[in-house]
Amino acid sequence: MYESFGARVTGDQVEFQLFFPDRSRDASQYVRGGLPRISKVQLVGDFQSQLGQKNWDPGTALSMTLEPHPKGWLYRCALPKALKSGYYQYKYFVTYENLTTRWCTDPCTKYGGGDENENSAFVVGGATATVQPHPNRLPPRDLIAYELMLDDFTFEFRGSQAPVDALWSKLDYLQALGVNAIAFMPWTAWRGSDFSWGYDPFQFFAVEYRYLNDPSAPADKLVKLKRLINELHRRGMHVIMDGVFNHVSGGADPNRGFGYKWLYQNPLESPYIGDFVGGGFFR
Repeated sequence: MYESFGARVTGDQVEFQLFFPDRSRDASQYVRGGLPRISKVQLVGDFQSQLGQKNWDPGTALSMTLEPHPKGWLYRCALPKALKSGYYQYKYFVTYENLTTRWCTDPCTKYGGGDENENSAFVVGGATATVQPHPNRLPPRDLIAYELMLDDFTFEFRGSQAPVDALWSKLDYLQALGVNAIAFMPWTAWRGSDFSWGYDPFQFFAVEYRYLNDPSAPADKLVKLKRLINELHRRGMHVIMDGVFNHVSGGADPNRGFGYKWLYQNPLESPYIGDFVGGGFFR
């Protein structure tokens, strides 16, 4: 369900959806925690100037409308004007019942992570690609897999290229090894832009900024990964994605880190946080 939330782009129209579960509406969702105690959510970002507002200005930003959802509550807002094609960054500016405020990352964003502000992002227009299924999918027992960490593998030869771009030059080499599967270590986005093994995610639906950071083509981040997967499939090579989805890196900065931690007035009341709180991780 969660992958359908966040910034939803249809053509040049953009709608934002921010979901909160409510145990009184569906008791199966969580066993501890509560409601976020929000009084207002606003959309701030570098798209505001196209709406006649000032970019990154809560004072002129649109407010989201709260409506019921079968499993809780949904904040929703459709931008009143079409946007030009491009890559746009945004955050939710949240005012709580106690009148405190925070700039919160969208926990369901498809783009973002990595830069110092850890913004969310969306793309209007640009290139598109659809992942094509492997033409002859084999059972796991028949796979000869090469485990590949994108950062380490491309470090010595990528130069100024992003790791996903640089990997293309080694596809013939990998295929010549006789492997029929590439087991990628996690590419789920983590906080900050430093090296990481990828086991500390904070945006489950976004690809790590470090792996696809091309300032000249920020809108092509997901397209590049899809094209790489398609090329591996075309060569008869399976793609396996490693990942960690039972805990998340929450962060210590209220304006950054895992959105569903900081979207709650009291982060410790977030139902997304369980008993695995040591070391900055939340389950």
